[in-house]
Amino acid sequence: MKILVPTDFSDNANNALDFATKIALKEKASITLMFAFYAVYDFAAQATEIVNQIESDARKALKKSAKEVKELGIEIEYKIAQGTVASTVTALAYREEYDLIVMGTQGASGIKKALIGSNTGHVIKESKVPVLAVPQNAKWENWTKISTGLELIKEEEKFFNTLFKLTSNFDLPYEFFHVKTEDSFEKEIGLIGLEEVLKEKYENEEISFVVEESSDVNSGIESYLKKNPGSILVMFYKNKSFFEYLFNRSTSLEMAYHTHVPLLVIK
Repeated sequence: MKILVPTDFSDNANNALDFATKIALKEKASITLMFAFYAVYDFAAQATEIVNQIESDARKALKKSAKEVKELGIEIEYKIAQGTVASTVTALAYREEYDLIVMGTQGASGIKKALIGSNTGHVIKESKVPVLAVPQNAKWENWTKISTGLELIKEEEKFFNTLFKLTSNFDLPYEFFHVKTEDSFEKEIGLIGLEEVLKEKYENEEISFVVEESSDVNSGIESYLKKNPGSILVMFYKNKSFFEYLFNRSTSLEMAYHTHVPLLVIK
């Protein structure tokens, strides 16, 4: 497994790197630590001086972080690139076939403010590989389960395969939940069938299914997370409009997440 970790050397980014090292140790994965910057200057004559200074400072910080990770027995390298974070990170991840991007979120008032409009939010939208968004206050040791939200609309096997491939060594149980907003015989049958298939295919994993009844999806997810505070939330980015509905227009989710729930988005 190859993990890409963008950093700006903030506490948020350092916490994301900690998550990445935990994953790397479990998966015997390698890490690439990446610093991307977009230089802004008033006069062309300043360009070389400014860029050289930024890269020099970044290289020192990257070497320090890489040394600490390498001492844990993890293979690690670092890269410096000019350009926007979203474009450089997503291009590198796709071009060099990374399996996972791990990033810290920004802000301190919920997942909506932390993700949407931020570098992490743009990476999630543009990336072709899975992204794990890690809030600053999240601690690896606090998680008790991997909770995956299900739409039960055209569920595709590839998403579940990627989920188990990325997380099977986390040593955490899986809980799949569906927010039921209205009676649907088709979705009820679909949920039963999906449970049978996954439990048979992944018989060595601890898998459970729950239904959260609610008047709307946002409130349902909020209610579920309050009942399950130790969750790492997983969402399948297969329906762009649904994803943007939740994270661009939701106010209830902003309250539900606070600053502690990691979000794994699988493409």
